[in-house]
Amino acid sequence: MIKKTVLIVLTIIMISCKGPEKDKTFNLNDTMNYKSKISKTQYYLNYNLFMSYEIYINDVKITNNIESGPVSGLEYLNEYILSSGKQTIRLIDRTYRENPNIPDDSFQRMKMEIFTTDENEENQAMLKALEFPKTSVPKPYYYENTWEFEAEVPYTLEGWSNGEDLTKMDEKELMKLTVAKFEQLRQLLNTGKVDEFIEENAKGYEEFVISNYYQKKWAEYDENIREGFADQRGNLLPLEHYQMRISGNGKLVSLERIDKEFRGESALLAVDKEENTLYTNRVYLFMPKGSHTLKPIRLIVDYGIAKF
Repeated sequence: MIKKTVLIVLTIIMISCKGPEKDKTFNLNDTMNYKSKISKTQYYLNYNLFMSYEIYINDVKITNNIESGPVSGLEYLNEYILSSGKQTIRLIDRTYRENPNIPDDSFQRMKMEIFTTDENEENQAMLKALEFPKTSVPKPYYYENTWEFEAEVPYTLEGWSNGEDLTKMDEKELMKLTVAKFEQLRQLLNTGKVDEFIEENAKGYEEFVISNYYQKKWAEYDENIREGFADQRGNLLPLEHYQMRISGNGKLVSLERIDKEFRGESALLAVDKEENTLYTNRVYLFMPKGSHTLKPIRLIVDYGIAKF
């Protein structure tokens, strides 16, 4: 049995790439003009939670955990902030155990905070602490809430904002297209076609660089990213035990595992048995307006420890 136990999400969180040469660095001033009066601010979420949880920003799942007990984490948010204004954070916290031993004061131990830094990840400041109920936890345990915060960024991303409303499509047809795209991406990774896989994620790559102000830092990350993709060669698990999930206010679609070991994770998984490493590639697809083709727009890669 393989079980995900540790998430390492800080070094390479979202990897959507435009197929550059390995040593290419980006000059974002050539790509777009930032709004000069707005600071290049980084937003991230710091949290301490219990039980199994899912966290969403602007209706896009950014992390998932099926373990019980206390878990701490840090998630960068900028690539999901398409423009300045109101942003939403949603938490679903639950237990899959029949008789979990959940302390009554668990809400008092939980914490979710929005922090900011500058483009160099310095000058950290807390923007907002998200409040939890001042009551005992419900039993059977289930908690869901949505909070808002204001973000000010010097860019505007198209992202999936101009995508088709996937909730209006025939469900069977959408499933067919989604599975086909996931299978294509799986084959590229499993056969070591890193350049082609990166090219598939071209638009999201550009937007990641823009939103995280990486014009001077990308070369070192690009090398690590390519190594991570190359390490997955021959290690992709079969595309199985999944369900289709529409998110992004109806404009994103993905496949998530539903089996006990990987519940809620992306269906695009790789296990390197020699290195005892689990790779989860959380891919979000959208359908550009007027087309009938799904394309990747965001990709989160999590590295974990696999136990057998």
